[in-house]
Amino acid sequence: MYKLIGITFWLITLVAAYWYGGENVQRADLPNELVTATGFDVDSHDFKPTSGGKPLSINPKKSLNITGLAAKPSPSIAQEIESGNRINFDERLSSSHPIQRLQAFAKLLDSPDSQSIELALQAYESLPGGPGRFSELKMLAFAWAQVDPLSAMDWAKKQQHWDEHIASSSIMDSWARQDADGAIAWAKENFEGKENHYFIGIINGLSESNLPKATDLMTELPYGRVRGRSAHILFEKVWNKGEEVAIHWAEHLPEGSLQNFAYGELGEKVARSNMSRAVNWVDSMDESPIKVAVTEDVARELARKDPQSAGNWILQMPEGEAKQTGIKEVSKIWSKKDPASTASWINQFPKDTNVDVAIEQLVRQMTSTDPSGALSWAETISDPEKRKIMIAEAEKVIKAEKFPTGK
Repeated sequence: MYKLIGITFWLITLVAAYWYGGENVQRADLPNELVTATGFDVDSHDFKPTSGGKPLSINPKKSLNITGLAAKPSPSIAQEIESGNRINFDERLSSSHPIQRLQAFAKLLDSPDSQSIELALQAYESLPGGPGRFSELKMLAFAWAQVDPLSAMDWAKKQQHWDEHIASSSIMDSWARQDADGAIAWAKENFEGKENHYFIGIINGLSESNLPKATDLMTELPYGRVRGRSAHILFEKVWNKGEEVAIHWAEHLPEGSLQNFAYGELGEKVARSNMSRAVNWVDSMDESPIKVAVTEDVARELARKDPQSAGNWILQMPEGEAKQTGIKEVSKIWSKKDPASTASWINQFPKDTNVDVAIEQLVRQMTSTDPSGALSWAETISDPEKRKIMIAEAEKVIKAEKFPTGK
């Protein structure tokens, strides 16, 4: 009797312990709710990102040491590594199946620490070289920068050309999100030359938390490929926030090449979504560098879809640089598709219209297929220097056809 009571009591205790432990495990597995309210004040002329109505700020932090980080792998990763599933997990990290491999990398690097970075690094270096592992490289570099950006950059600089470029860009992107000032300082101290390519990644990462600061940093860069690439990244960021935000951003850029670029990109985006609206937008503008920039992109997009409509639109535009730019873009695209129709379009322009840019594009296209016809058109160019150059190119092809090499 006492034995039966004892067994019953033991079973009740076991069930209670299991239930209590299960509840604790479920609660332990629940992620902490980290809510970051990042807004964007589109009405503010200085474009201050907002968080609950207050400007966001970057809090500089010291570089983290990979050996001193207290974080641990997520429970699921730790269990797989410590259990008999370690072999299975390693197989997925080096799998030839790209989706399975990326899923394993993403799972491993979700909460990176020194152990997970080491495992991911080993797995990455075991993969065949080349573009097939670029996605894993981006993930590894981005996660590594969250743990120890200095060590990550030391490793990245030892990689080959494209691998080094992709890794360093991902590291700078990640680093700038948590310590923009530190990333900027490192980039300035560790690069020699005119164009600091590290700033592309920095601006991309910084734009996620502080768009005005990222924009200011971009405008301070010297004219060149890095600044152009950075401007394109920022434009795509603001366009994703909405057309009004993108227009507001473009309006407050410094006048000149950057602002013209931004408006040109706007023209292309609007044209792709609503061509008639884009055309009306250009027609409503006064002659200016901005109108020139927008006309270039709208004319290009319209010519790709309907060169005849593009030609008719440009034909009625008032004289000015914007019209000349439109003529060039339409003739460049139309002459590749239909030189004869392009020639007929050129003949429709009033005699007082300068159509040299259109004739030049037509001649360049016809020279390889109809050099004699190209020569006839080249002789109609009004600018003496340009006429001389285009005639010489056509005559060169004609001569080569009459006297082929080796005959």
